[in-house]
Amino acid sequence: MQSSNKKNTGLEKIPLDFVSGAIFGIGSVLGKTWRYAIQDNAPINPFIEQDKGVIFCFWHCQILPIAYIFRNIGMTAVVSASKDGDRATAVAQRWNHHTIRGSSSRGQIGVIRQCNRVLAQKRNVAIIPDGPHGPAKQVKPGAATIALMANATVYPVTAFPKFFWQLNSWDKFIIPKPFTTITIRIGSPIFPNDFAQTTNRVERFTHEIQKALTV
Repeated sequence: MQSSNKKNTGLEKIPLDFVSGAIFGIGSVLGKTWRYAIQDNAPINPFIEQDKGVIFCFWHCQILPIAYIFRNIGMTAVVSASKDGDRATAVAQRWNHHTIRGSSSRGQIGVIRQCNRVLAQKRNVAIIPDGPHGPAKQVKPGAATIALMANATVYPVTAFPKFFWQLNSWDKFIIPKPFTTITIRIGSPIFPNDFAQTTNRVERFTHEIQKALTV
């Protein structure tokens, strides 16, 4: 079950440590130089449509550019209840993201309920389906479970920097280089109702998210 520790709720502001401070500083400095645009004909614009009660999914390796680009729009992100999650939350809070702490796919009923509540309030939620520890670019069932329970549409999001550094981490974390151009691609919506009459609904929905993010 989700910890009752107040720090893990995402409501209390978490101080930056050396690692999170470096991420926040590097992201903020580099981010000011990035040029980015949402690809033409995107089915939704997160900057404008902030109150739709939908789920955005993207890979762990693309957290930095996506979190920075979509700062200040009131997004709620699911972040693991771990030390790394504390650091991610500290950075996210300073870019004005809200957080729900815990895993969306490992029996965390409390996290699922919190997501359902946020989605019912027509607030958008971000879920990283291969986090927090991978395997990289392999969708876990948490996002599909939440989408089906909340009847929330899922939109796959990918970020493509023209030039970037790539770390030798489990997720091959990317850091866009200064002044590079980043293309944000938002894929076609995946509707829970399309799976209402199917068996193995979670597995099939998860497979659709996997296909949509594998571009």
